[in-house]
Amino acid sequence: MKKIFLLLIITIALAKPVNAQINWPKYSQSYPTGTFDEPGALGIISTIPEINNAFWESSGNNALSIQLSNDTAFLKKHSKKFVAITTYDTSKAHFFLHGVYKNNAGEYEYRVTTNTNQLIIPWSAITKFTGADAMAALHVSQMAYLGGYSTDIGNSIIVDARSKRSGKIIATSVVAWKPIAPALSQLYRPGELNDFLKRLAHPWQTYRDSEREIKKWKELYPTGQFDPVTHQRKKFTVGPTDNNLIFYLAGDIYHKEQLEYELVKNDNTITPWKYNDFDNNFIWLKSLAPGRYLLKMRYTAQPEHVTTYPFEVKTPWYDSVLFKIIAGILSCASLGFVIFLIRHVKQKEHAERELAKKTKLQLELKSIYAQLNPHFIFNALSSIQGLINKQDIKGANSYLSDFARLMRDSLTNSNKEQTSLDKEILTLETYLKLEQLRFGFTYHINIDENINAYETEVPSLLLQPLVENAIKHGISALQEKGEVTVNFTRRENNMIVNIKDNGPGFLGNTNTGGFGLKLTHDRIKLLNEFTKGQPIKFEVKKNKPTGADIELTFNNWFL
Repeated sequence: MKKIFLLLIITIALAKPVNAQINWPKYSQSYPTGTFDEPGALGIISTIPEINNAFWESSGNNALSIQLSNDTAFLKKHSKKFVAITTYDTSKAHFFLHGVYKNNAGEYEYRVTTNTNQLIIPWSAITKFTGADAMAALHVSQMAYLGGYSTDIGNSIIVDARSKRSGKIIATSVVAWKPIAPALSQLYRPGELNDFLKRLAHPWQTYRDSEREIKKWKELYPTGQFDPVTHQRKKFTVGPTDNNLIFYLAGDIYHKEQLEYELVKNDNTITPWKYNDFDNNFIWLKSLAPGRYLLKMRYTAQPEHVTTYPFEVKTPWYDSVLFKIIAGILSCASLGFVIFLIRHVKQKEHAERELAKKTKLQLELKSIYAQLNPHFIFNALSSIQGLINKQDIKGANSYLSDFARLMRDSLTNSNKEQTSLDKEILTLETYLKLEQLRFGFTYHINIDENINAYETEVPSLLLQPLVENAIKHGISALQEKGEVTVNFTRRENNMIVNIKDNGPGFLGNTNTGGFGLKLTHDRIKLLNEFTKGQPIKFEVKKNKPTGADIELTFNNWFL
């Protein structure tokens, strides 16, 4: 009986006749013994072999073959002379049976199962074959075609062929779809380019070089920063000048379309998924700017399996956040110092101008004081002279006593800008008593209960000339019928002072030229320049039914 061999052929093209499925000139094959004359001949073909052939492990002593050779349950159900290969591609595997053609196909049948004992094709007759002309051109006999199959990653397809006469399985082929993701073998910095080129030229020295490189990295990094399985740094950190990095991957890659990568910087994708730049198993990243990176890698055959590797290119000291903060602080400090100097000079000049202005105002106020005192003394002496002329010696003596006290208070307060309201009222009462002895009028001083006379201050000797004006120009002619009233009231934060009399009032401008009234008006004007936030308003009103009403409004006096 002829020997029958089961051949596995891998292809991507599917939906055409068998002859059109296979690009026969690119047909490649490997066998345990190297000839078609031994059982278990394995043939592999791809329409893009330079891309996909790298995703297949050849038959022989691969991990899958060794595993199945020790699996007694598998050997009991299938042929002991089997072909087993591992694929990482998602393409279908197509199975061909050598030595079976149209004339003898009735003697054989086949089935297709999975490693989980799922039946895909039950024992079935062989009905499809390769083209005789194509096989003759390759000097290969016509073969039976058993179909193309695939399964999920992690599972296997098992194809068995048996003789109908004996029921014995004569050939078994297994294809396992294995998950795969890029694995980082080594990482090279710019100063290690010679080591990279040496490894690229002698890839078979990987183990020896790995031992040396692991030792080198252990000297540079603490033990806790290494992955105990891969011996790679969990996170690679390089200086700002080491910005050209080579990521060397385990496994064989023969075409750049086999590998894709994506680069993320500071959580933003700067290089979206793209094919590798080289037809080899390394990724070369160039001119990397400082920042946190995440390199994502995947094989095009299994894009769902992604390998990630974090690394960081340090920021130069002169471009670091801390340096920028310090530089910013120093710049702001320098600018602030310059601004401070400019403002200091301006404030000094402004203070000097204000001081000069204040000194001028104080001199002008003192000048007014100097004018008020002679005016007051002249009026007081006139009153004393009037009492003497009336032969009122007792009144003149009392007047002189009160006058002396008033002069003492006047001299005491003349050097003060402000005095308490209770002292100002006491001065007013002393003056009103003096004038009352002379003219016999009545007077009243009323203070709002919401005003604390002991804590409230007013410009010293401001009210006396106004009261004097009310007496001299208002009620002096009325004698005992005259009446002077001084009211202190509070409206919110303002203090209102009204000085009223029942005299004839102001008739046109005839009585407004009083010397004391003019000096008081000038003094208020100076005071308003001196105290910007608390202006004093001076207003002359008509008293009803008769007389005059002088109103002073001390704005914001109780803030």
